[in-house]
Amino acid sequence: MNLAKKYIKEHPIECFFFSEFHHKQGPKITYQYPLGCITKNSSLLEAVINYVIPKPDLQDKLITVNAVGKKVIGCPVCIDDPKYPRNQYMFNFGLVLDNVHKSSPCIPLIKKLSSYMTELELECYFVSNEKTKEEIPGLLKKIFTELNNEGTCSTSVIDTTTLYLKVFPPSTQPKPVHDHDVPILTVPKDYFKLDKWDLTTQQILPFIDGFKHVQKIAVLADVDAELTRICIQNLAFYEHVQLISIYQYSNVYITTAKLNQFRQNMEMQNECLAYVSRSGHQPPTLHDVMTLYCGLGPRVTLRKLCILFHEQITRVNEQKLIQYGLIHNLIRRINMYPVKVKSERSHNTQSDLHQYTDGLHSADEICCKLGCSHSELLAKLEHDKNIVICWK
Repeated sequence: MNLAKKYIKEHPIECFFFSEFHHKQGPKITYQYPLGCITKNSSLLEAVINYVIPKPDLQDKLITVNAVGKKVIGCPVCIDDPKYPRNQYMFNFGLVLDNVHKSSPCIPLIKKLSSYMTELELECYFVSNEKTKEEIPGLLKKIFTELNNEGTCSTSVIDTTTLYLKVFPPSTQPKPVHDHDVPILTVPKDYFKLDKWDLTTQQILPFIDGFKHVQKIAVLADVDAELTRICIQNLAFYEHVQLISIYQYSNVYITTAKLNQFRQNMEMQNECLAYVSRSGHQPPTLHDVMTLYCGLGPRVTLRKLCILFHEQITRVNEQKLIQYGLIHNLIRRINMYPVKVKSERSHNTQSDLHQYTDGLHSADEICCKLGCSHSELLAKLEHDKNIVICWK
């Protein structure tokens, strides 16, 4: 029995529901499965109704409410559009647990379900249209049944897409995915049978090449950024992708203790040599690879490494070399973190930058947040005497 199935057997989901703000009736639980979990006059409904369809400051946020011995989890959505009555439509897909159970195993699936249904609503008004809305009760029943039986769910929402959901036991929570992370496939592309994956996965897979970061993939695939992060998080959990850092010649790397294991593992060596070789060039040797890895250091950028060892670079693809090293933890990136050391008394012309100069945001993250290149960020930092650089 897999971990998800074992966990859900001991911590079952009690109910899935769909709520919405009706322009005449106000907030209501429109559909639920099983029926009768949240009744019209129940104390549970009275306790949570203001949170299943909340005020604007709580919309588009994950909400967990503990009340009447239950735990209600949802991610309410509000879409502004003049086509709707009152020019907006509010809805929420949520679930109910016993309040002694942890909410964290179900949070990823609620986020994904909410993002997915939001996309369908934006594309074809699936949730608000009275005809397609009639499919929601069957959808809730299927999700409820499959998750409680297997810990996972695979269901067709519309003919062209399939929704995949999974319960994540506490010890196996997927790691967060950031806009500046770079996903790289750990399995061959032909492993994926696209018709078996949801629409988002089908859209983003062609752009996962080990060089494009999450934010860029979302733009190129024309997919919502949050939905892209959730999808890649799911792929990473199943070990279909691994997350590495953005490749730049200004990057700095150092070796790890695992390089010694690599030196003694002939199978890894042969795999690496095949991976990093340049097509149409003389094959690299183990000496070439080890020379380049050992040439990395705290003060050595990748650009400098290529200049110092230009002969080895003619045989070794430096991009593939770095990828292989990161995937197998032979090397790690030393990131640049801008830190503001004193307050400015004059008018702050770079407030957009200064909000990320607390030493907690890497240069890659800041570039994604501000929509600038690494060189543009460096130019800003060089002109600001109140900012120093911390490498870690």
